[in-house]
Amino acid sequence: MTNIKQAYTPRKIVDSGLFFSIPLYQRLFEWGEEQIIQLLDDLYSSYKRDKESAYYIGMLTVKRTESSIELVDGQQRFTAMILLGIHFKWNNFLYVSTEHDNILRLQFTAREEDKKYLEAKIKGIECSFLNEKMENGLNYISKHLKKILQNNSGKDFENYIFEKLTFFLSELPGNYSPMELNTYFERMNTSGKSLENYEILKVDIIRRLRTDKEKYTLLWNACSIMEKMILRKHNNEQLDSLRNRYKNAMIEIIQNGNIDNAFEKYQTKFDIEEEDSDDNQDLEATSIAIGDIAINTENPYKIIKRRTDEHSLLTFPEFLLQVLYICLNMNISEQEKDGKAVEGMLVTDFFDVRKLCDTFKWAFEKRGLDAETFMRKLGLYRLITDYFIIRMNDEDEEPYPFKLYKGDDKEKMKVRMYLAMLYSASSAMTYYMWMPQLLTYLEFFVSINNSLDINATEYLVKLKAIDNKWHPEQNVVDNNLTYTTIDRYWFWRIDYYLWEQRELFFKNELLNVVEKYVFRRNRSIEHIAPQHPKDEYGDKTRFYWDDESRPEVAWKRDCLGNMVMISSGQNSTLTNSCFEVKHAVMQRYASGNGTVESLKMLYVYSKYSSWSLDNIDEHYRFSMKVLKYSYEKGNTIWNDLYI
Repeated sequence: MTNIKQAYTPRKIVDSGLFFSIPLYQRLFEWGEEQIIQLLDDLYSSYKRDKESAYYIGMLTVKRTESSIELVDGQQRFTAMILLGIHFKWNNFLYVSTEHDNILRLQFTAREEDKKYLEAKIKGIECSFLNEKMENGLNYISKHLKKILQNNSGKDFENYIFEKLTFFLSELPGNYSPMELNTYFERMNTSGKSLENYEILKVDIIRRLRTDKEKYTLLWNACSIMEKMILRKHNNEQLDSLRNRYKNAMIEIIQNGNIDNAFEKYQTKFDIEEEDSDDNQDLEATSIAIGDIAINTENPYKIIKRRTDEHSLLTFPEFLLQVLYICLNMNISEQEKDGKAVEGMLVTDFFDVRKLCDTFKWAFEKRGLDAETFMRKLGLYRLITDYFIIRMNDEDEEPYPFKLYKGDDKEKMKVRMYLAMLYSASSAMTYYMWMPQLLTYLEFFVSINNSLDINATEYLVKLKAIDNKWHPEQNVVDNNLTYTTIDRYWFWRIDYYLWEQRELFFKNELLNVVEKYVFRRNRSIEHIAPQHPKDEYGDKTRFYWDDESRPEVAWKRDCLGNMVMISSGQNSTLTNSCFEVKHAVMQRYASGNGTVESLKMLYVYSKYSSWSLDNIDEHYRFSMKVLKYSYEKGNTIWNDLYI
C-alpha cells in the first residue's frame, strides 16, 4: 500500500470534503445487533473513561478513483458511521456540499435503490425500497443509545463520537486491477479492538520502511491470515512439489534475504474458482499465496469468531511478538550501550498483545529494530511455522493437522503430540519459552542442510531439550507439586509420557482410546478422593483429612497422587463424588460416551477399582517416577518402570 494517511474522525471527514463509495464486488451492510451493541458499548466506555482520548475503530483500506475513494476494506465500519450520522442528524457529515448541490458522501456503485433508501432515511421520508440490514441497524442504534444513556443528556456523547471516533485510511496503489481489488479480503475486527494493535502497527512499520512498501504490505497481509497457509497448492499439484516451493522460498530468504523471489517466484497466481474445485481438497482449502485473499461472504461477526476450522497455534499479534523477540536476540532485559543503560521490558509487558504498538515502539526506539529485517524474518518464520509446526483443527477427527512436514510416521506423531502438549500448556505470556527457540533451530537446520528433511527423532529430541530448559528436573520436588503450588504444566507432561509409553500402561480397548487422545487447555484440578467427603459414601471414614493428629493425611489429599486435571465442566460433574461413582463415569467416557480429558485420570480408574490412602501413596510414587523418567530415559521404552 502507498500514501498512508493520517487519522480521521467524522469531524475531519467533514472538513476534508472526501467522497466514499462501496464498489459492486463488496457486500453491503451486514452487521447485526450484537456488533452494533458492541461498538456503542465500547464507545461509551471510552467516553466515560476519558472524554479527551480517541476511540479507534481501525483502518479502512481504500483505492482512490477520479470521482471518489473506494472502500476496498472497511465498508461495514464506515456504513455504521453513516448510520450513526443519520441517527444524530449530522447532515454535514452525510452530504458533501458542492457549488450546485449536496451530494451523498457515501455512494453505491450500480446500486441505485440502496442509494435512494439511504437518502430517504436522511431526509426522513418514505421509500418504496427497504434495505433491511440498514433499517435494523438504525433501530438497534436508537434502542441501545436509549438504554445506555437513560436519563442522561446524549449531546456530550454525540459530540465525543463526532470528534473522537477515529480511523486511518490506507491507500492501495493506483494500478490495482479490478480483479486484484476483488480478491482483497475483508478481515478487520468489527469493533476496532484488535485493529488498534496490529493494523495500527502495520501503518507504523510500513512508514518506517525505506523501500518496497507495497511489497511488504502484501507480505504483512498474507502473514496476518493465520488461518491459512502462506503458499498455496496448485490444482493437481503433488505434495512434494508444494514442499519444494516452501523449501525454495525459505532458502531464498535465508541465503539472499530476498522477499521478492521467495514469494513471487514460488507462489501461484490467484484463481478464485480453484478454491472450490473438486480436485482442490485438503491443503488447497486451507492455503493461499501472498495477496491472493478471497472475499468471505460470511456474516462479519462469524469471521471474527472463526475463519475456518483449521488455524495456526498462535494469533497474528502473538506471532508478531515471537518474531520480534527473535529479532531482539531473545533478550529484552536492561542493557548497556555506549556506557549508558538502555531500559528493558518486563516479560509480562512485552508479550501483552494489548500493548503491541507500545512494545514495537520501544523496540524501534530503544533497541534499534530495523523494519526491513523484521519483515524478512516475519515472512521466513511464517513459512517455517506452516511447514514444521502443527496447526489446530476444531474438528476432533484431525485435531492437529501436520500436512507438510515429512518423517517416520511413528516418530512424527510424537513430534505432533509434544507440540500439542506444549501449546496446551502455554499462553500468550509463555509461548516465548519454546516457540522462538524452535523457530530459530529450524531456521538453522534449513540453512546448513539446504533441506527441510529433518529427522523426526532429531526434531523430538530438540523439542524436548527446549522444553526441559524451562522446566528442569530439579523442579520436580514435593513442595512444587501440591494443590496450592503446582504448575499445571506437570499434568500435561505426565499425560504426554503416558501417551508416548502407552503400550506399557494401557491394554486392549483402552490402548485405542489413548492413541486417539487429544490435548486440551483444561485447567481445573480434580481431587480423586474428594476434598469434602460425604457421609453417604463412607468417604469420611476412608479419608479423614481433618484429623489434626495426622497432618500427613491432609498432605495426601493435596498431593500429586490424588490429583488430575480436567475441564471445569467435567470437574463440576464429578465434584465430591466418591471414587466408585467417578470410576463408573470414567468407564462410560472410555467406551465413547463422553470425553477422556486426562490420561492420568484414565490410568487411575483403569488400574484401581477402589481408592485408599495407600493407593494415593502408590500413585504419587508412580507419577513422580513418570516425571523423573521423562528426563532420564529420553525416547527409550520404559520397560523397567515399576512401583
